[in-house]
Amino acid sequence: MVGLLDGGMSAIFGAGLGWLYPDGFLHRDGTDPVYDDEANITGYSSAAAIPCKVQRDKATYAMRQAEGYSEGDVMLIVLAEGLSVEITTDYRITDGQGIKWMVQSAELDAAGSHWICRGRRA
Repeated sequence: MVGLLDGGMSAIFGAGLGWLYPDGFLHRDGTDPVYDDEANITGYSSAAAIPCKVQRDKATYAMRQAEGYSEGDVMLIVLAEGLSVEITTDYRITDGQGIKWMVQSAELDAAGSHWICRGRRA
C-alpha cells in the first residue's frame, strides 16, 4: 500500500490508461532574460516543450462556478506519469488535436496520477 501513496498510483494509472490519452505538449515560455548591448531585455531564453498525455473535456461545474471562468474554457486532464514539472498558470498545453490552451488553474489529484487544469484557448 505504501507504493501507491508515494507515487506508485501515478505509475499504475499512467501505464494502465496512458494509451487512451492523446499525445500533447506542455509549453513554457523562456524565463531567462536576453539582453542587448545596451542592457535592454530583448526576449527570453530557456523555453520548453515537454511531451505529455492530455485529454480535453467539458469544464466541470466547479470550474464554471470559479472566479474568472469564461465561456469556452475546458477541462484538460494531463497524466502526471513521466512529468518532471508541476503544472502552473505559467504553462500552455497543446492537446492531441493541436489546439493550444492557456492554463487558468491546475490541481494535482489526491493520488498524484493526473493534473486537472482549466484551459482557455490561446
